[in-house]
Formats: sequence, structure tokens, C-alpha cells
Amino acid sequence: MGKLLLLTLNEQEEKIIGKIISAISDYIQLEPMQITPVSVLSFSGLEIRQNQRNVIQDGKEINLTRLEYNTLVFLASNPGIVLTQEQIFEAV
Repeated sequence: MGKLLLLTLNEQEEKIIGKIISAISDYIQLEPMQITPVSVLSFSGLEIRQNQRNVIQDGKEINLTRLEYNTLVFLASNPGIVLTQEQIFEAV
């Protein structure tokens, strides 16, 4: 079984990775994957609606700063993974 690599990229990074993949595709075999963006992250009593950039906790909307929201989305997108303060800081 092959290894699976999951990347989260911004638009500029996605373009760069696309160019890299095009350059190396003649040398290695890549298996295409359909990627479906997650628009809602749901946990017990918590819902993060990414398309609307809002957070609902127990039916009530929670007001968060941009930094708080981005941190929450990053952590919620990586459940079960221990992240260092540096990793969170760099990602957010």
C-alpha cells in the first residue's frame, strides 16, 4: 500500500505545487485524487461553517477574531494530532 500525503495549500502554494507535479510527472507515476473541500467541521456542540466564516456553539453564534477563527479551523482540521505552538503559529 502506498503512502498518502495530505497537504493544505493556499492559492499561490497550490499553483507552485501544480508546476512541480507537472515537471516530475514524466519521471514518476502519480495517482490522481478527487479532493472535496470540507465546508463544515462538526463536533459535539460545535459547528464551524467555513463558507460563512462563522462558529456555532450549542446553537449560538460565537464571535471570534480572525486569528482566533483561523486557529480554531486549523486545530479542528487536524483532529487527534498533537501540534506544537510553532506549527500552529506558522499555519495561522
